[in-house]
This record gives sequence, structure tokens and C-alpha cells, in this order.
Amino acid sequence: MDEKLDELLVRAGLDLLSDGPAEDISMRRVAQQLGVSHQAPYVHFGNKRRFLAAVAGAGLQQAATSADAALAAAGDDPAERFHALIDAYIAFMHERPHLHDLANGSMVSKADHPLLQQAAIEYWNLLHDTVAACQPAGTSEAETMRRCAAAWGTVYGIARLATLRQIPTSVPGDQHRLLHEAGRHALSSWQVTSPARARW
Repeated sequence: MDEKLDELLVRAGLDLLSDGPAEDISMRRVAQQLGVSHQAPYVHFGNKRRFLAAVAGAGLQQAATSADAALAAAGDDPAERFHALIDAYIAFMHERPHLHDLANGSMVSKADHPLLQQAAIEYWNLLHDTVAACQPAGTSEAETMRRCAAAWGTVYGIARLATLRQIPTSVPGDQHRLLHEAGRHALSSWQVTSPARARW
């Protein structure tokens, strides 16, 4: 019964994130939505931060599952899979912006709940394996990790700037084009730059 209520509370939190940011979610509101005591979320999660981390973890797990499916549909070509992962991340940011912001923002940390920590590891592993498959022979694991971080930061940064309308309108191309051009640049630079001297 307790485990089931945990799941229902998290699901209620995810539903609320569909309508507004995490800052607007109160534990009392979650309890009211389920018709349970306003103390129930505290009994099961201890505090709001841990509850929100569990919600973020459940949502990020769903996003990781969707990204994994997109990679499977892209086939075996490493470059196609890389671009498919970019598209999956764009979809995540656009379709579930409040969840994305909670999972990747400062309100919670990955260590606040095992659900969030595990989902973050799974999503990172998808990124790592996708980027690693695009590397030339001899690329060190350390360089691959740096390239993963650079690729994620580039996609996140362009998408965030576009969402906030901070990219000048004089720049030709929409967000999708800019992101995939950045992806093609990354793929090209990984192949022509020796691992020891990569700067992308």
C-alpha cells in the first residue's frame, strides 16, 4: 500500500508539472489532488526537495526510455544515431519543459533521490555510448567524456537560448537547423582532429 501511494504521489507531481513549473507545486496541493492527508507526501518522502527529486527521476526515466527508442529507430549508423539523440533531447525540452527544468536545474540534485540519480546515469550512458561510437580509433575515454559534456552543453545551450528568444532574428535557420549544424560540426571535428588535440 505504501509503495503504491509513493507511485501515485509521484504521478500526481508529474501531472502538475505538465501545467506549470516545479516552483508552483506544493505538497498540500499534491495531497489534495489524490484526496489523501496533507501529511502523506511528508511521510513517504520526508521533505519537498526529496519529493521533487523523485518526480524528476520518474520523468527523466521516461525521457531516457524515449531517447533509447529513438536511437533504436535510427538504426546502426553512428552519425544518424547522434542526430536522433539530438532530436530526442529537443523533444524532451519542448514537450516537457517544466520537467526538464526540474531535472536539470538547481531545485534538486541528483543525490536527493535514487530515482533521479539512476535516471541521470541512464541518460548519460545513452549520450556516452552514442558519442563514443562516433569517435575514431585511439580516442581515449577521458577525451570521449569531454566530448560528451561539450556536445550536451552545446545542444542544451542552443536550445535554451532559442527558447528564451535570445538568438538574434538575423541568424538564419531555426533551432532545429542550428542544433543539427552544431551536431554535424562536432561529428566532423571528431574525425579530423587527433584525440590529444581536440578542442571542440
